[in-house]
Amino acid sequence: MIKNKELERVRKRLIDIAQGYPLALARLWGPHCHRWDGFAAKSERARGCGAPMRRIGLGLYRCDACDIEENRTAQQEALLRLGDVREAYLCTGGNRAGKTELGAMFAIATAAGSNEWWVREWLALNNLPLDLVPEKPSTVWYAALSYGDALEYGRPKLERYAPQGTKYTRWKAQDRASMKLPNGGRIVSLSCESGRDKFQGSAVSLCWLDEEPPIEVFEECMLRTVDLRGKCLITATPLKGITFLHDIFVDQCPDGFGHYAISGLDNPYVSSPKLRRAVSHLSEASQQARLFGAFTSQSGLVYPEFDRAVHVCKPFEIPKEWPRDLAIDFGVRNPFAALWIAHDEDTDTLYVYREYFKTEKTTLENGRMIRALGARDPDLRWIVADPESKDARLLMARELGMHTKKAPKHIGVVETINLLKDRLKLNAEGRPALVVFNNCKELLKEFRKYKWSKGKGKDKPEKQFDHGLDALRYEVAFLYRYRKYRS
Repeated sequence: MIKNKELERVRKRLIDIAQGYPLALARLWGPHCHRWDGFAAKSERARGCGAPMRRIGLGLYRCDACDIEENRTAQQEALLRLGDVREAYLCTGGNRAGKTELGAMFAIATAAGSNEWWVREWLALNNLPLDLVPEKPSTVWYAALSYGDALEYGRPKLERYAPQGTKYTRWKAQDRASMKLPNGGRIVSLSCESGRDKFQGSAVSLCWLDEEPPIEVFEECMLRTVDLRGKCLITATPLKGITFLHDIFVDQCPDGFGHYAISGLDNPYVSSPKLRRAVSHLSEASQQARLFGAFTSQSGLVYPEFDRAVHVCKPFEIPKEWPRDLAIDFGVRNPFAALWIAHDEDTDTLYVYREYFKTEKTTLENGRMIRALGARDPDLRWIVADPESKDARLLMARELGMHTKKAPKHIGVVETINLLKDRLKLNAEGRPALVVFNNCKELLKEFRKYKWSKGKGKDKPEKQFDHGLDALRYEVAFLYRYRKYRS
């Protein structure tokens, strides 16, 4: 009888906590010992016992009962790694990975502070360090892509973990809204579509951006966290392909930044075979993004044939007998792009071995820079440039003695794109006719981002991420015409 009374008392206490302080009982999911890859009986993995797995290292989990160790992902792992980041953290995730849920929990905990017992309980329940969140209550910004998204996704989850006594202002309106916790902590709901001006003026301890924001909004949010030494958290499924988020958090990842990808297939509360079936009709790139939160080159790329494993090499000493060319795309506000290209005539392979990209400089300033960069190179076979930039070509010839050939104008953009595509194709020996040195980072970035315009009847590329590629097109087109008329 006494035991039953004690159990009833504990039960009522847990109900009171769940109703009044839901975050205290909110458990982040970790991987369970099951066929997590989503291939069901076709999986190479044994069925497993279904029990929670034990974290034994960075991304490494173990089931003692089945004597299995695996590299898996988890919500808990995402927040553990966040603790090591000082400035900004990107958590990419597949569908059903619980990214927004994770962001909502962390936002509530940060706004309340670890001095609250229920925040400490949440941290302890999930084996998270006490210093993951500030001690005192603070202001947090939550930004969805639109107020409609906030109403549908983010605000209900924030409300789910808010403590009793929380007061709401315009919480159900498609407008700026806020929640105020009993201890004074605040969460302000904003919309990225409102523009960067709406993200100015305040100092906050956390900016949580749910899904990929415009870059100007991200930049503004970073500035808002400086005074309080706060952080910027982005939770997103990378459906836009290779964007600035990839450039910053994956390619560069400066000190104080971090990235973690979490897979919905690891979520023990979601059927992994059903999740696989739900995306099976999509392209391989889309599946990688939706299942694993992976950055991929999405559909619409002008040069989907480009493959780093095939078309990129480490720099090597170029034989002196190979002809050298320089290709230029003029620009001032847009990048002035120049590519140095060596031609292995025996195999008819072009090697892009150096690049120059600059904005906000005059034609003469850029001309002097590229002349200095190539001062020790052998004499150039030719310099080819944009046929539409007559004044710039004349200026460089007159002032710098750099005489340029104009790229053939009669060969249209699409036709020269096709000429470049032909060079990306593999020959009978499995080799391409175009290779780029891995130090040409801007050009490599353009290959991943250059896309066709959307919409019917638009057989032309978008005018962005194209400056180095335009210069490369000029080279390929000029070489094509040169060889055609020489033969």
